[in-house]
Amino acid sequence: PGGKTTHLVELMQGQGIVWACDRTASRLRRLQQNLKRLDIAAAAVNIWEGDGRELSSDIPLADYILLDAPCSGLGTLHRHADARWRQTPESVKELALLQAQLLNAAAQHLKPNGAIVYSTCTLHPQENEAVIQQFLATHPQWMLEPPNSEFAVFQSPEGWMKIWPHEQAMDGFFMARLPSQSG
Repeated sequence: PGGKTTHLVELMQGQGIVWACDRTASRLRRLQQNLKRLDIAAAAVNIWEGDGRELSSDIPLADYILLDAPCSGLGTLHRHADARWRQTPESVKELALLQAQLLNAAAQHLKPNGAIVYSTCTLHPQENEAVIQQFLATHPQWMLEPPNSEFAVFQSPEGWMKIWPHEQAMDGFFMARLPSQSG
């Protein structure tokens, strides 16, 4: 926990503040440990424990949101082979519902003309493509923005990114960049 958060802070080079939100206290404690280990200033990251479907009004609207959604983890089977036995069609359906709810909540917490990056470490279409298609169908002011050319190898014809473990020799991931066109 915290790898993406600490990387974002480093990329920002002291400009702005990252809000790290999770409903699991132990994950947030590990994030705090990593921030300290990497000597990242406490002022660079604000931590909020709670359900991302009900973000606190204390958290200001964001310019950008990385929604690293909880998922089945089926893109990491080579490292976590037992994940295949923990997931059922029902659990995937429940995760897809949660993912859609988190994406809808994130959209409400974004400044006009901001962008959300939705990501999972699964390859299951119900948790990825279906969530994005449903969101776009119900949010006409949003669009799917294809990745820049350096990531074109991962781009699907639809515009999202999907990393296949057998093709790229890494974990399977799904990512979609969703800019808002509202003003």
